Amino acid sequence: MQVTALGHSCVLLSFESMHTSTRTRILIDPWLSDHATGDGMGRFPRVRFDSNALAPVDAVFLSHAHSDHLDPYTLVQLWQTLSPAPTLLLPVTLAYLVPVFREYLPGSTIQLLHAHRPVAFRDLELMGFFDINLAPTNEDDVMILVVRNGSEVVLSEADANLSLEDPEFRAYISGLLTGPGVDSAVFLTTENELTGTLLTKDCRTIEDREALAEHAMDELLESVQDLYTPNDDPSDLWHCAHLLRLVHGQGLTAPHELDPRWQQILFPVRISHRVREERAAAARAGFCHQIDRLTDGAVHCITAGRVDTCTPLSGLTCLDQDDTRRFNPNLDFFPALPCAPLRADLRDRAEQHRQILALLNHQFLPYLHGSRQPPVLHLLASYGGRYAVRVHFGEVVDDTCLDYVLDYGSLGFIEAPASAEPPQETYWANDLEDFLAGHCDEFSTFCRTQFPGQEIRLQMCLAAPLLNGALVEKRVRLHFERASQGKTPAAWVLPLFSTH
Repeated sequence: MQVTALGHSCVLLSFESMHTSTRTRILIDPWLSDHATGDGMGRFPRVRFDSNALAPVDAVFLSHAHSDHLDPYTLVQLWQTLSPAPTLLLPVTLAYLVPVFREYLPGSTIQLLHAHRPVAFRDLELMGFFDINLAPTNEDDVMILVVRNGSEVVLSEADANLSLEDPEFRAYISGLLTGPGVDSAVFLTTENELTGTLLTKDCRTIEDREALAEHAMDELLESVQDLYTPNDDPSDLWHCAHLLRLVHGQGLTAPHELDPRWQQILFPVRISHRVREERAAAARAGFCHQIDRLTDGAVHCITAGRVDTCTPLSGLTCLDQDDTRRFNPNLDFFPALPCAPLRADLRDRAEQHRQILALLNHQFLPYLHGSRQPPVLHLLASYGGRYAVRVHFGEVVDDTCLDYVLDYGSLGFIEAPASAEPPQETYWANDLEDFLAGHCDEFSTFCRTQFPGQEIRLQMCLAAPLLNGALVEKRVRLHFERASQGKTPAAWVLPLFSTH
């Protein structure tokens, strides 16, 4: 089998049929644009390619709806250049987007993958499944894809972060990768290390940056230790000598059009650190599987769970080299990001009041009751019987704000003058309106300094895709429309970084 790394979580899988001389190639999560429209970030590395570099592509698989995995601009480009057009493989969780794909990718053959239902695709067997937590998250729609080609198996985790701490689930994964008839298995895992990236930009002193770097590394070490807890089960996946764990990701960064010093403050923890620590932890625990990282822009030929060769992909150019992101904690550069809404145009405030109150009572309140993390009565008790969401209207921090309060005496959120007491959550009215219109998502405020607050429950509610399919559909349709008109992701993202 071959695994071609195209940066971030995008890979091209290629399998030679066990029965014929034909090959089947599946492109996973093709985000090849320079910018991620959903969160306002950039891509690392940026790549340039011609259609022959990737062709032929028999299928495109989209694991979930985040814009660094489902990028309309890349999809439109691929469908314009690849001939014949690939089959579009979709998780059943994205079935509601089928009309959008049919409209903007005309002539597409679309195949839905249902959980735990193996299907034949050419000479391969495909199967998808989900690993959904008890509480709603922003990635509940992520499908893990398993591709089997005779004795070869690839599992693509995408952003799922598999619950390997669960013994039954771990045994299931072990069976998929190390079961009878498998002599070469690949566990593709995406590790973005976003804690360091998202928080480093808000540091205001060298000491803050150094402390955050230490925190990010501690978080990495804890994660690795949890992953490689020693066990004596000979059937466990980590005891399998023909299993290769391939680590990729961390392709999100600041847009390259900004000050180049951005690239030197965002990545205190790297994929190379992850691989190093995983290897050390696995060795201490006595595990015998292989651990390696994907090299962006290269084709990895894999046999018996080992990378035989790693060669550059002809026709593809990476514009960025990894050493340009070398973390410098002592760099005297602290981005001056405004505390302001993403878009500061004048809005209909009466309509904003209506939308926000409806959002809080008809979506957020049921979310709080349903998630039970913690139960609402406990939540109120922990804050003295009053839970307040403060909303700022306009474009500057002044007295134009209101509190939306939930307490024991009401059945829902009630609009009230801003209290002298600090709120539990704070947002801009414009941002909430844009979220409801599909113009932004959970991480779009990367380009802004957010209000300090104790909680972000409303933000997490809006980010849960299975609760917000209509919002996801608006966002995806918006960018398909822009892409079909020849507009670029840069024209959407870069204005967000302008100051007021």
